[in-house]
Amino acid sequence: MLAALEEFEVVALRDQFPQDIDDIELFQAIAGTGYVFVTSDDRQKTREGEAKALRESGLTALWLGPFWSKKQFWDQAKWVINRWPTIDGYVRGVAPGTCAEVSESGRSRPFAL
Repeated sequence: MLAALEEFEVVALRDQFPQDIDDIELFQAIAGTGYVFVTSDDRQKTREGEAKALRESGLTALWLGPFWSKKQFWDQAKWVINRWPTIDGYVRGVAPGTCAEVSESGRSRPFAL
């Protein structure tokens, strides 16, 4: 969705890695890339091995809040386009390795893994 704007460099990890890649391997593979990992999968925050691998990777990670899964595809697309400037501004102002949950308003709240 964001790639269409041509303002942001966007990489769909499913285009670069096998879809069945283990999250721990994924975090190790993209460590040091400067990527911002965006997901709605809360399991990475609660599974100790995945949370540890993410912490060690130094990746900035954003979790889209519970509202995300309740939206249909086109509503998700519209939401991302409308909120991305706010999200991007947040990411540019935080230290690498920051983890945050993004609310429906587009505001991000940092937390520790």
